[in-house]
Amino acid sequence: MSIRSVLPQWLQGQRAPTLERAEQAYGKGSLSDAAAAFRTLAQQGNREAQWRLAQLYERGEGVLQNFVEAVRWLRSAAEQGCLPAMARLGEIYLTGLAAPDTATPAALSRLEQSSEQHSLFKRLYPEGLAVAQDLALAAQWNSSAAQAGDAAAQARLGHQCACGLGVARDFKQAEHWFAAAAAQAHAAGELGLGMLYAGGYGESREHARALEWLEPCAARGNATAQLCLALLLLFGEGVPRDETRAAELLESAATAGQPAAMFHLGELFRRGRGVAPSASAAETWLRRAAARGYLRAWLSLVYLFRSGPDADANTAAVLCRQAADLGDAEAQYQLGQMYLHGEGVPRDAPEAARWLGKAADQNFTAAYERLGALYAEGLGLPQDFQAAADWFHRAAVQGDANALYHLGTLQLGGLGAPRDPRAARKWYRQAAEKGSGAACLQLGILYAKGENARQNYVAAARWYAQAAVYGVAAGRFNLAFLHFRGLGVAQNSTRGRELLEEATAAGYAPAAWALHHQYTDGEYLALDAAQAMRWLVAAAELGSASAACLLAQRLERPDSAMPSAQRVAELLQGCALQGDAAAQAALGLLYFEGKHLGQDQQQALRWFTRAAQAGNAFAQAWLGDVLIQGRGVAVDRDAALIWYERAALQGYAGAVRALTSMRMQSGASADELAQVFELWLRAAQQGHAEAQRMVADLYLRGAGTSASVDEARRWLKAAALQGDVVAMVMLAGVLLQHSTGPSDTEEAVRLFRRAAAQGNVEAQYNLGVCLRRGIGVARDDREAERLYSAAAQQGNRSAQLALGALKAETAVSDADWGEAAHWIGLAADAGHPAAVAAMAQLYEIGRGVTRDPDTALALYRRALAAGHTEARVAVERIESELKQAI
Repeated sequence: MSIRSVLPQWLQGQRAPTLERAEQAYGKGSLSDAAAAFRTLAQQGNREAQWRLAQLYERGEGVLQNFVEAVRWLRSAAEQGCLPAMARLGEIYLTGLAAPDTATPAALSRLEQSSEQHSLFKRLYPEGLAVAQDLALAAQWNSSAAQAGDAAAQARLGHQCACGLGVARDFKQAEHWFAAAAAQAHAAGELGLGMLYAGGYGESREHARALEWLEPCAARGNATAQLCLALLLLFGEGVPRDETRAAELLESAATAGQPAAMFHLGELFRRGRGVAPSASAAETWLRRAAARGYLRAWLSLVYLFRSGPDADANTAAVLCRQAADLGDAEAQYQLGQMYLHGEGVPRDAPEAARWLGKAADQNFTAAYERLGALYAEGLGLPQDFQAAADWFHRAAVQGDANALYHLGTLQLGGLGAPRDPRAARKWYRQAAEKGSGAACLQLGILYAKGENARQNYVAAARWYAQAAVYGVAAGRFNLAFLHFRGLGVAQNSTRGRELLEEATAAGYAPAAWALHHQYTDGEYLALDAAQAMRWLVAAAELGSASAACLLAQRLERPDSAMPSAQRVAELLQGCALQGDAAAQAALGLLYFEGKHLGQDQQQALRWFTRAAQAGNAFAQAWLGDVLIQGRGVAVDRDAALIWYERAALQGYAGAVRALTSMRMQSGASADELAQVFELWLRAAQQGHAEAQRMVADLYLRGAGTSASVDEARRWLKAAALQGDVVAMVMLAGVLLQHSTGPSDTEEAVRLFRRAAAQGNVEAQYNLGVCLRRGIGVARDDREAERLYSAAAQQGNRSAQLALGALKAETAVSDADWGEAAHWIGLAADAGHPAAVAAMAQLYEIGRGVTRDPDTALALYRRALAAGHTEARVAVERIESELKQAI
């Protein structure tokens, strides 16, 4: 035999591959040789070689990694009955396979963009690099493998049946295949049965049976089973609750890298369930879950940082933004709320609307209601009641109670829909049925007022009580007054007091304020100063700015029950920091006066400025005073004028007075006088008595407006009805000067009498004149003398002269004349022209004083110089007599 005939036979023997030789090459690490051998056998139809070649392509061992090729060879093997190939195909098609990690992004991009069928990439990878998910093929191959007894395929097929993935949803079939896998002690089968019975696939729950299957699986260390078992122990029905064991299971699963377990463990630490509460541990586990893509963990981190003693609104907002950017609808909703309320971020209504819109786009129903509210209020969005109604309707369809309530409010007001009180009540009732306390309260108010519904106090009481059940303190508050008044319920002041106390305990400041007034006024409860003070303090502590301001005023009164000035200042500051302008002004006044706190001009200026900028008229007027006088700041007349004008435009009489004075000093033009009149008129229309009196005076003088006695009378009457004494005197004078009959003079006397009884000197004098002359009343010299005396003793010069004249008329002795001269002399010394002339007459005739013609002449001349023209005759007469005597 020649070497030529032997060599080919030897070579052929060396090349002939077998599975054994291929496996030996693989075992030695000769992956390329192994791949070549497996390929040759696979191409010859060897199913085992096809299975092994598919594995090499999937792993990239000895060949370029190519999932598409792997699937092609798996299919060849599976079609020949290779069980592992069937099972792997079922697994791959269930989820799909993305391109291998060995393929660079640039290569993937070129492959996707290449349009030429004969390009290098297309030739190398004609079907691409990824395997698309195909649920029908997954079901086909999982079914084949499952029927052949593959436990993993049985579990996968059970999952597909339970979820309806590639097959019709069928819980019985799911149970069958899960049980088949579990019978082989396959963890996925046990887990599948556990989840099926736990209701994880949406069917009826049998938690006790779920526990039976999850226990052994969890005991073998399956992290998912441990998670499911823990959740059953925390929330399951018909199984014993065991938060401590649940925490242990979650920790085991979390340590094994289960993101959901990390999340739930973090929640247990956050809430202190099954473990000691720990913000630090909660943050650690929640951050780990978030880092692994568990979106809900971001939101829990938000809640962690928004609550507790170490709340950090800024961090919460940052975390919420991260979750929102990742597309979490609830986070988008919460971020919208943060922007709406300025929590950890600047208050920004348009930005709030943007995030709420994103949440709504993902069908987060709570966002529907909020968007509706923004449209209704015109906050961050154009006011549009129709759009508001549309959003509320979308939320209402989802059963949102707040949306139903808002629809009732829109319908009641005819906003975005025809006004229909009956339909409004229907919406309110639907909201109430879904637990809306606000709707219950509104129904109670409608029935109590009898507006937009027939008045029915029984129904009102029932709805108020239901509102209270839902936690609306205002329900208790309103129900309390029905008990006080016996409307719709038996009259019971004790029950009314109890309800107000309950509402106060629930944090409702108006209830504490009402208790203060009840104990102060004694309307329904017995007067009790100590109780009144107790509830006044409670109202202030609950944030009532009115109560805090009243406490500040009460500092002037000694009261052992009063809190300290420092405590009052703290209460005021709390309200002031919340933006209440009245509290800011009251706090500024405390610091300015320095009576109860250390005087601090800078703090006073700070708080008054904030109050003024917030629109408080008193603070605006105070700033005007400070700037005009230069107290602690440079004098700035122009700035003072601006603040006075702002306060005056609100009808603040003190500011109008100051503004009037400034304008008059600078020589007000006709236009400026008209502006001054308008400011006083605005204040008068708001009910300020002083302003009403000033408007009347301007009408009488025709200053800044046309003169009008009728308008003057109208405004003086309005002020007089408020008890303004000066207005009473002015009105009486107008009635006397412009009398249209006896009724005017009689009314004038009545007004003088009212004002005189309150100690008004002008009224006492003028009433004395009426009594002396019988104007509008019977003449009564004795009463006139008493009134003259009362006014004269208070320094009224006209009354002093009148009293002196009256005593001179009735004088019968030197002592009587001396008393007359005393009163006339007081008026004369004060420069009263008529009194000076009367005193001259006494010196001329020697009554009550020593006769002295020279002194008499000097006094007559003073009277004449002061405008008392009647003294001219006396001056000429005495001068003539003195010349004749010479």
